[in-house]
Amino acid sequence: MTARMSSGSETELWALVRSELDFHRRRPTHTWIDTLNRLWRKNRFVMTMDGMLRLSEAPPVLTSGMLTVSAAKWPLDKLTPLVHPDAHDRSRPKRDDLPILILEWAGAYFLIDGINRINRRARDRDAGPHDVIVIHGRNS
Repeated sequence: MTARMSSGSETELWALVRSELDFHRRRPTHTWIDTLNRLWRKNRFVMTMDGMLRLSEAPPVLTSGMLTVSAAKWPLDKLTPLVHPDAHDRSRPKRDDLPILILEWAGAYFLIDGINRINRRARDRDAGPHDVIVIHGRNS
């Protein structure tokens, strides 16, 4: 499977999500959903660097039954606000051909994977549209 997306079936999209999240596993026993939960909590719009919650309530532990997925094309000006000002400014992605992973929860969007890709595109003024996979979360 190539990283470039067409419309993509849900099965293909989940395969891309799992592949990207597997790259960020902390332990061999962690699953893609463990990694998604860790990266969501690590997001600077969710938690400060010193561990203080920025949301009105703690994010739930996501399960696969709470999630759906869709492919989208977003312009750069919709992606850059997802990068927190405290985030690093590296702009050399290991894989620039991968879609950016976004989690949508309660009407808010959280960057899960792709900060280097967004930084590179902002640096190069690449307005897009850019391939995005949106993981939609809902309470079960």
